[in-house]
Amino acid sequence: MKKTIGFTLSILLTVVLLALLYSGPASGQAKLDGKAIFLAQKCNMCHNVPTMAIERTMKSEKMAGPDLVNIKEDAATLGKVLRKQADVHGKKHPKAFTGSDEELGALIAWIQAQKK
Repeated sequence: MKKTIGFTLSILLTVVLLALLYSGPASGQAKLDGKAIFLAQKCNMCHNVPTMAIERTMKSEKMAGPDLVNIKEDAATLGKVLRKQADVHGKKHPKAFTGSDEELGALIAWIQAQKK
């Protein structure tokens, strides 16, 4: 009887340990990819990011957004601009960011890391 309980407990412990090891990173620990978010939100329709070889797809110079290398605005300002809560040079961003706050933070960090 004791051998059966011991065996059952050891199998249960093994299953729990394997589940913990192979479940991947815990929620919130996964690193979000700013470039992937940039492309998923279709920011490349209007913006160039030459440091990453990203060219805008929109051909109209009139509708083109600024090059996103060496952006000087701080993260809080960029977040407000992208959520259409603030403007830059008297204009609101034409499209509101639709991702989560975590995705917005990853996108802003990625944009701010683009330096020539």
